[in-house]
Amino acid sequence: MKALSSTVVIHVSDLDRALNYYTTILGFIEDFKLADYAGLFLDHVSIHLSGPANPGMHKAPGTAHFCIDCDEVGAYFDTILEKGALIIAPLEDRYYGVRDFAVNDHDGNTLIFGSAIIDAS
Repeated sequence: MKALSSTVVIHVSDLDRALNYYTTILGFIEDFKLADYAGLFLDHVSIHLSGPANPGMHKAPGTAHFCIDCDEVGAYFDTILEKGALIIAPLEDRYYGVRDFAVNDHDGNTLIFGSAIIDAS
């Protein structure tokens, strides 16, 4: 068996509000919407949003916390900051070798966007 990809399911209290935030502010593209469940992508990253009326398994909104590896993290940070993203940790070089920042959605779900710091020495 070879694992090929992964998709995180993010539980939200209001699917339409979350879709608006993830697309308008964070730049994700809506892939599909089925009742109170939607799929989005940002380049090669896929996420699903699950609203309170989704008949599937439910978790409390605001409990997701995951990381997305990306290039040009500084430019992306500037773009979404200007659009009003809910930044909870500023863009910084971290001790663990990643330049990253943290952003929340309206429910408190946390996305970390980061890029490995390349050591030129």
